Amino acid sequence: MNIKNTRRFILIVGIAVVALAVLSFADRPGAPSGADQVLNLKIPPFANVARAETASAISVIAEEAGIAAWFQASGSINLDDARSAFRTIETETADYIIGSVPLTDYPESQDIHVYVHIDGWILAYYLAADPVGKIFDWRAYHDGGRTNITTKLENAVAVVAYTAGTPFSSATHYDFRYPNATHLMLIVEWVYYGTDSCEVNLPGEFDYYERSWSLGAYGGWGRYRLDGAEIKYAGGDWPTFEGTLTVSQLLPDQFHSIGVEGGSSVYGGLALVYGVP
Repeated sequence: MNIKNTRRFILIVGIAVVALAVLSFADRPGAPSGADQVLNLKIPPFANVARAETASAISVIAEEAGIAAWFQASGSINLDDARSAFRTIETETADYIIGSVPLTDYPESQDIHVYVHIDGWILAYYLAADPVGKIFDWRAYHDGGRTNITTKLENAVAVVAYTAGTPFSSATHYDFRYPNATHLMLIVEWVYYGTDSCEVNLPGEFDYYERSWSLGAYGGWGRYRLDGAEIKYAGGDWPTFEGTLTVSQLLPDQFHSIGVEGGSSVYGGLALVYGVP
């Protein structure tokens, strides 16, 4: 059985006031480690540009979108080439397509809304009602050797770009619900047959807009716990679940335990959307 306890601190470092995750381990050799990633949130430039041919699309996106990832290609995009990446198309004009894009080995409920424009813009998003924790791509994390946290949104952008024959580098994230949020932190814990946990402490000087969790289990069952209380049990073949946490469940300036337990590989994520003063 793998048993590990990790203490993570979110610190303010330097004059620029950058949020970083610093890990201090207290575990036995060979125990699996977690991971953290901090993403800067930035509004896509096209969302601030009023253009007659895209005004209606931008309005729809602004009203229905939550967490998103966007990318601008170096050149134009041929919509005929991009079209095959979509499972369904909701709106199509001569300038853009809005529809849903599937990710390999995920059910349709995990499909991602995507906007692609001939000018080279690709925007992938989940709806405003979806928890940010939905973006954890556990299959990619598992298949990639647990070395890099990627999001389903960025992977959907990549799928559309590659389908359209457009070189892709990386995507920028933004949350349409929280225009004052500056960062998104993704924290991961995983275990292979056993129990794993970490402690997190949220600085009180940050403004927190959403706290959400995610759970994935490969080939078995898994549990996600917060301060010892079960948040979710998952069983079956690659089940994934996500939800939000209340302020009272994850108060700032206190240590909280995030734990995962199960058979085979179990993955637990904590997503924090916040603003740095």
